[in-house]
Amino acid sequence: MTLVKMAGKRGLRLLLWMATAMLTLMGGCSTIPSPLIVGNTYTNFDYEFSLDLPHGWMPAEDPSDALAQHARWVDEDMASLVLIHEDDRGLIAVLNQKQDLAYPRYMDLDEPYWEYRIEEMKARLESAVDVASYDYQISRGNLITTQRNYFESQRAFKPQKVFGVEARFVDFKEKKQMCFEWFLFPCQKNRSCQTIVMLTCPEDRYAENRPDFDHVVATLHGHDYYN
Repeated sequence: MTLVKMAGKRGLRLLLWMATAMLTLMGGCSTIPSPLIVGNTYTNFDYEFSLDLPHGWMPAEDPSDALAQHARWVDEDMASLVLIHEDDRGLIAVLNQKQDLAYPRYMDLDEPYWEYRIEEMKARLESAVDVASYDYQISRGNLITTQRNYFESQRAFKPQKVFGVEARFVDFKEKKQMCFEWFLFPCQKNRSCQTIVMLTCPEDRYAENRPDFDHVVATLHGHDYYN
C-alpha cells in the first residue's frame, strides 16, 4: 500500500481534485490511484472512501502482522488500513470489499439475511477466541438514509452503519474488548462497497480508545468518483 503524505487542507483538495479528474478521464480503466494520506486524512480511491486518522495512531507498516497479533479472526486480505496505537496497546482496522450487487438490491433483502451475516461474523470470532459476550444492533433503515445522502452528493456523502457490534472475549489469557461498525454504500456507479471499522484492545484500555474509534467512524465518507 503506497501512502503519499502532504501537509495542509489545500493540498488535500488539490490532490483529490486531480485524482477525480484522472478517474473521470480514464472512463473505466482499471488503473486506480493508490491510497494516500494528506494531513490526517486517509483516502482510498479503490473502495471510494475517506476518513481521518485519530491522534496517536499510526498506519502499520505490515498490516498482516498487526492483524495476526491483535485480530487474527479477521480476513487480512480485506484490510485496507490498520492503525496501531503509539503504545502498541490497541488496533483500529478498516476492512473493505466490493460487491457486484447494485446497492438498491440490498434494500429488498429481509431480516433473515442480515441476521445470517451478523451470526456469520460471530461464528468467525468464536472460532478464534473464547467469547464472553456479543451484542449487536441491525439498522436496516440506515440503508435508505445512506442512499438519500448519496443522491444529495455522490462525490462526498455520509454512509450510515448497518451493523453495530460490541464483544468481550479472552485471547491468549488476556481479556479484550472489541467493537465494529459495518457500512454498505453505493460505489463505482452500479456496485456496492462494504467498509468495516473495527477497534480491538485490552479491556482496561477500551474506554480510553473508544473515542478515537468514534472519531474515525464520524469522519468516514463515501466518494463515488466513477459517477
